[in-house]
Amino acid sequence: MDSNGLADPYVKLHLLPGASKSNKLRTKTLRNTRNPMWNETLTYHGLTDEDMQRKTLRWILYWILQMLI
Repeated sequence: MDSNGLADPYVKLHLLPGASKSNKLRTKTLRNTRNPMWNETLTYHGLTDEDMQRKTLRWILYWILQMLI
C-alpha cells in the first residue's frame, strides 16, 4: 500500500490437481485501488464434466503493495 492506502491487486485461479499452465488463470491487475472489483469472465477450455468433478478450484488474492521511498 502506498501512503494513500492504495494497492495493485489481482487474483490467480488454479485447478487442482494439476500443475500445467492450462490449469492456471489470472485476472487483470487493478491499479491504485482499495476496493477491487473484477468484472471478468475467466474460462478453462478443454475440460470435460468428468474433469470438473475431480478438480478443485483454488483462488488466491494478491495485494501488491506500493512502496514510496
